Amino acid sequence: MAKQISIFNWEKRLLIISYENHEDLIFIKTKKFISDNKCEIEDRNLEIIFFEKFENIDFAIPEYIKNKYGIWLIGYDGMVKDYSTDDKIFLTLFDIIDSMPMRRNEITNDKC
Repeated sequence: MAKQISIFNWEKRLLIISYENHEDLIFIKTKKFISDNKCEIEDRNLEIIFFEKFENIDFAIPEYIKNKYGIWLIGYDGMVKDYSTDDKIFLTLFDIIDSMPMRRNEITNDKC
């Protein structure tokens, strides 16, 4: 049975990627973003979950996706902090996370 992404509440921030297929620009740009920013992603305790055609083997699709494609940033509290229909979210993603109250307590030294 598919798990709810809420199992990550208060443990991980989430980046939810909903796309049609592997040729979609959202998928391609997200994979590049991940490969270019591994350290920054890990440092910000960010878990990335992909939904292809609204399906994921491990997780049930969240209600807020409702047949939409895009990228959602989910905070520790399980709430949507940002959403974009394209890769423009990556331009401000780390700034958004770094401005979150709990993130300010996590920042000690820049590891990356």
